[in-house]
Amino acid sequence: MSQPWQPQPPQQPNPYGQQPPGPPQQPGYGYPGPPQQQPGYGYPGPPMAQQPGPPMQPMQPGYAYPPQGFQPGFPPPAAGNPAKAFFLGLLVSVVGSLVFAGILVASYEDLSKVGLKLSYVGFALAIGALVGAVVGKSGARGASTMVIAGLLAALGTFFGYTNGQVFILADALDADIVGELLEDDPFFPAESWWEGSLKEGIALLGLAAAAGAACATAHLAGKRRG
Repeated sequence: MSQPWQPQPPQQPNPYGQQPPGPPQQPGYGYPGPPQQQPGYGYPGPPMAQQPGPPMQPMQPGYAYPPQGFQPGFPPPAAGNPAKAFFLGLLVSVVGSLVFAGILVASYEDLSKVGLKLSYVGFALAIGALVGAVVGKSGARGASTMVIAGLLAALGTFFGYTNGQVFILADALDADIVGELLEDDPFFPAESWWEGSLKEGIALLGLAAAAGAACATAHLAGKRRG
């Protein structure tokens, strides 16, 4: 037998005309999920974890920039005291001249003309080396230091010989006679140096030897120091 027909209850219309909400969509199926906020736009994203790394080395002490007056490719200028170099060189020159004068007084009776010339040139070289070493170690590197050394060495050579001639006359004659000679002609020791046993060539050779030795030694001493 067939079942009797039963009327279906009427469906309630949706007053909003929308489909009933279904189950929430999972991201990746159906409609895409809500967009993820990218760091840097809008609100900041979550803080990034700091990756561990090696500890930073402490900064070494030194100049962040090269010192003033330093030029790349050239050594820094060496410091020196020109006044100290001059006075030390003058002291060595005066002492050396007195020593040479004393040597002349002690040996003039046995010293020949050739021996006098050799002693004069040898003393010039010796005092030039001493003055140059002192001035070169105390003064700044440069041409002025060598000029000072050469001048002081030449003066020491000149006064060493002229003072020796005065001391020889004072020993051979009398101090009063020598005093009268100096009053009458104050430049007679220089005339003896130029026109005496040395003659002009040897006299100038001694000055040149003293100045050259002093300049060379001052240059080498300043180069080793700097």
